[in-house]
Amino acid sequence: MALFPLLRTRDSNAVVAYRDGRAVRVAEFLSNVQSLTERLPDRKHVLNLCVDRYRFAVGLVASIHRRQVSLLPPNHTPAFLQGLQKNYPELYTLTDRDNWGSPMETVRFPDLAKAILGVPEIPIFPATQVVAHVFTSGSTGEPVPHEKTWGSLVASSLSAGRALGIESMPGAVLVSTVPAQHMYGFESSLLLAWQNGLVWHNERPFYPRDICAKIAGLPRPRILVTSPVHLNALLADSGMIPPVDLVICATAPLAISLAFQAEKKFRSPVMEIYGCARKGQCLMRL
Repeated sequence: MALFPLLRTRDSNAVVAYRDGRAVRVAEFLSNVQSLTERLPDRKHVLNLCVDRYRFAVGLVASIHRRQVSLLPPNHTPAFLQGLQKNYPELYTLTDRDNWGSPMETVRFPDLAKAILGVPEIPIFPATQVVAHVFTSGSTGEPVPHEKTWGSLVASSLSAGRALGIESMPGAVLVSTVPAQHMYGFESSLLLAWQNGLVWHNERPFYPRDICAKIAGLPRPRILVTSPVHLNALLADSGMIPPVDLVICATAPLAISLAFQAEKKFRSPVMEIYGCARKGQCLMRL
């Protein structure tokens, strides 16, 4: 049976994430995963709605440990959530929001101690293990779920890393303006980091000044994972945009003129990703 590791590093002291201005190392991340794994209920499916990208990541890996499948729906409207409950009767929600109101079983993300008891080993998961159900957008009918195995996600992330030239940016920090629950954000803000030795940032900045502030506060090399909407807003803002080493864009067609403007403003190449819920990221364009 083929097995693939969660992270492409064996250094427990390596920085794996930045959370609220603080560097988080591999040992602490895996310790948090271990702690949460022991607290999750015994269910088959989980709806991970953690807004904090670090908490989402901890919850995702903990659920994989428990052999639970994460659902990544296109929206969280009451009607759609009721449908999920009907189709996935053993579904529960993991959230870090205090005001989340839902009739389904809800687990509030706990406060995890920073203390590290021992150094957990980097987990290795079977390639055939189903770790997520990703849904189509529903723009042409009812949203349809598609299984994502650990092996397929690893292969896609490694392929994306080669296409993006990640080997020339070891330890680059990913700042993402898209949510982790979206297939694009799921692959490009987390899995890309895990499988290519990159570092991810826990926040999801929205306004141009916030995006620039987050980028400027992180070490280089830096990669911005974003969308045409955010690129437009950034270019329209009169503030100074800090340099990044790569811009990755998806979710909607990227106009050539906008890409050229972004490359000039950011002083870096802009790569567009094409993909869909069924296949994930399929190809890229410079």
